[in-house]
Amino acid sequence: MTIKDANKKHYFSLVDLDEVFEAFNTASKDKLNSYIWEQGKSESDVEEFQLETIDDNRKLILSSTGGFLSKLSKSKLTDKEVFLKVNYNRFQYFTYGILKYNQEDKNYFIHITKDVYKSQQRSNYRLSANVFVKIQFKINDTVYDAHDISAGGTSFSIDEVDLVKYPEGEIYTNCLLRLNVDKFEIPQAKVAKVWAVKDTEENPTGVYKVGIAFIDVPKGTEEELFKSINGEARAEEIRKKMKEKKLKS
Repeated sequence: MTIKDANKKHYFSLVDLDEVFEAFNTASKDKLNSYIWEQGKSESDVEEFQLETIDDNRKLILSSTGGFLSKLSKSKLTDKEVFLKVNYNRFQYFTYGILKYNQEDKNYFIHITKDVYKSQQRSNYRLSANVFVKIQFKINDTVYDAHDISAGGTSFSIDEVDLVKYPEGEIYTNCLLRLNVDKFEIPQAKVAKVWAVKDTEENPTGVYKVGIAFIDVPKGTEEELFKSINGEARAEEIRKKMKEKKLKS
């Protein structure tokens, strides 16, 4: 039996060609911005480009949203493989390709030939920390490198000597969450669970994992956190697919 990825089930869907044209055409007419960053880099290094048009060959024309100085030199992302994100109609569309510069027209373009994904129904997707995803959580005046993050909570590890600091059910105030460069104030956080980490032979390691649940997060903060996790999660999915293709080639 194949076990489906619950995160993917609720968070990603492949967009068919008709919807790609509809979404990017309408977004271009509305002069919406796209967000572009280099493969393997953090989304914090994003550059914004205004959508202009998309033609029948799926050539997406973009213009720089920078000031006068940006018109004098090309983007540092030119000729690199980049991720592209467009927010349209309550969804985030996400794909990747090579950013090219048209010297004559002084604009940029990407051929949308790769798979395009969009976010689906809202859910508490759990995003794991890795080399591309840095998660930190400040609680009880201490900053911890967290293991994962969702819109509902996070987790981190402590040594046995610190168990007394985090009894189950305890509530802490004025916490701070960091996901890459994005920061979120968490007014209240509850220690939902504490459990021992064991080695492969089921022996205690002296390390304990602390599961944290966020309480009464302001609506605006919750939405921004959801968007941040959403973008990082889809970047992870595309990185996995690109890695798989490279291994097959």
